[in-house]
Amino acid sequence: MKNVLCLILVLTGFCSFGQEKDSLLNQYFFDSGLTIQDTTGLEVFESYNPSGSYWAIDSFSEETVFHRAMIYSDASDSLNSYALRIGKGGHIYSMIGAFGESVPPQYRPQPWVQDSYGGGTSYAPWVDEVWQMVSVDGSLNNPPDSSYFIHQSGVYLKTPNQTQPFFSPILSEFYDANKQSYSIINWGQQAHTEDLLNVDHRSGLLYYSKYTHIGHGILEVDQMIYNFGTDNMNFINVPWGGVRNSNLDHFFISDPTNEFSLANAVYGQGPVVQTGSTGGWMGWSDQESGNAPALIMVHPTSTVSNNNVFRYGSAGANPSNPRDYNVFEMIRFPAAGQLNFGKCMSFRYYYVFAGNIEAARAKILDLDLSSYAMDAAFTPPKEEVGSLHYQFDYQDGQFYVSLIDTLGSLELRQSPFLNSYPVFRITASDGFEYITTDPYYLSSVPYDGQTLGLELLGFYDKPMVLNVQSDAVCAGDSFSFPDGSMVNDLQESIVYINTLAANGFEGDSLIVSRLELTQLDISVIQAQDSLMSVAEDVHYQWLDCLDDYATIQGDTFMTFVPGQSGSFAVQVTNLVCVDTSSCIQFVPTNTHTSSTVSTFTIFPNPNQGSFILQTEEFHSQIRTQLYNASGLLIDSRLIKDERDFYFNLDLTPGYYILKLSCEGFSDQYLKIIID
Repeated sequence: MKNVLCLILVLTGFCSFGQEKDSLLNQYFFDSGLTIQDTTGLEVFESYNPSGSYWAIDSFSEETVFHRAMIYSDASDSLNSYALRIGKGGHIYSMIGAFGESVPPQYRPQPWVQDSYGGGTSYAPWVDEVWQMVSVDGSLNNPPDSSYFIHQSGVYLKTPNQTQPFFSPILSEFYDANKQSYSIINWGQQAHTEDLLNVDHRSGLLYYSKYTHIGHGILEVDQMIYNFGTDNMNFINVPWGGVRNSNLDHFFISDPTNEFSLANAVYGQGPVVQTGSTGGWMGWSDQESGNAPALIMVHPTSTVSNNNVFRYGSAGANPSNPRDYNVFEMIRFPAAGQLNFGKCMSFRYYYVFAGNIEAARAKILDLDLSSYAMDAAFTPPKEEVGSLHYQFDYQDGQFYVSLIDTLGSLELRQSPFLNSYPVFRITASDGFEYITTDPYYLSSVPYDGQTLGLELLGFYDKPMVLNVQSDAVCAGDSFSFPDGSMVNDLQESIVYINTLAANGFEGDSLIVSRLELTQLDISVIQAQDSLMSVAEDVHYQWLDCLDDYATIQGDTFMTFVPGQSGSFAVQVTNLVCVDTSSCIQFVPTNTHTSSTVSTFTIFPNPNQGSFILQTEEFHSQIRTQLYNASGLLIDSRLIKDERDFYFNLDLTPGYYILKLSCEGFSDQYLKIIID
């Protein structure tokens, strides 16, 4: 049995949930501080906005991958304009500048396709030749069937049942219009699904990406990897990607003096370049001189990992190869334990769009852009990360989750902290929801359809699965919780968190017990000849206090008209609680012999002092007397020859009794609520 965590917390009001939560979850540890150069010309599209580019994917439309578009028009120089399209994996699947579409067309030749591939020649739909992060644990990446590549983008369609793309699930996202940035968090996926049939490779990586429009052709990219799994990442691409030979055929590398030179290679046969041997930037243009629209990347020249290198080159020696792919791979080698469980690594680099290589270099030098690029290994302790306080309710398989503005039922942290676990709300194919730190809670194969959605709620310091139980309790009662703890003499609604060891799950079972206090209103209003209970939607039983609280047979209504003087109380009961009012000393002023009842109604009720009195029978005259909760007569009038009569009274909020008397009928008592 693990140590028991106990919190007793008073329920408080709610704050807004969605935008506020996602804003906090998408905050980064580092901010470049680079001044935005142009605050105009940027549009961000949430609805499908097609690129118009050619894609060599015959099974799926571009709409399958599209998630967001950031399109910038530079009024001062159109050569700085660009259109960025972000896929559902948080990756860049389309990047268009003055040079045209730069992301390769995703071509796969038929000889590469096996009969078992559910995706056919489209088995890699925008999940490979795109700009993305990729992570590898080299100790597990062993041939022939242990391909270990955790893609930011998504998975290959390499098993028979995979006939639809599966992109790395979106956990949270946030667009900040003031900062011109779009952030997204994804759960990265093991890409080689055919190998997962033989080995149990899993992914415990969160991929964070933030795309910030700086202006005049400069796009800032912040990315972070957080490892909440058991594997040790020792080879990472931040980013992996490339361009089309047909639009950007020539590659240029800067030197420490910021001069640049042409570099040609076939991928896999060319050199491995130390990033520190450059001026921190490299790029592409469609002319050997570089005097054509260009795409440049700016990276840090130093690293906190063991090394920082890049590889490049055409994926086919012939530029007209239908694959149309010139690879670029920025590689870092985290040291042992640097990106294992509970650790983060963060990176910043830039894309620069310009009319030519020289114009791009001028921008880089003018802003000293390479000094803003970043490579960091930093994971804060728990106490340095902001909190999110959640209240949970559970009904019919659904969790109802709210942020609250003070201490709440469960405290999570908004960003990864050292040795923390992300907490997910998981939606199953049957619509039921679960809250747990295990994204594989429903299936070891995330793309099999059992898990329909994941949502990040925050970070916790232990693995756990959460359950919610709600109980109605009466004021003054005691309650025993699942962990054996007890609370006595309850006088307010509370939330109690039980922490138990859970069978079959390596972690805690958190049971959130929500005790909703049921407090019956046992007030009684007295109006001359009657007593009326204030409680509604309950059962009533009037009692004779002078006869040891004996029940008065037949008096089980809200209103009680005693036939004689005495001391009386009312017992009110709902499905949960029973309570009894104080005894009321009663002396009648009149007696009524008639048993004939006339039907009256008040509309609306509750009201603010303006209401209509209606009767089904015609009466020549009706005497009305209005009493407040203390039994004080505050209004009296005689109504003649009318079925409907309008009242417009200046009354303070509370309960009132309207007594109605008419010849030949028993007096009637109606409760009026003034709100």
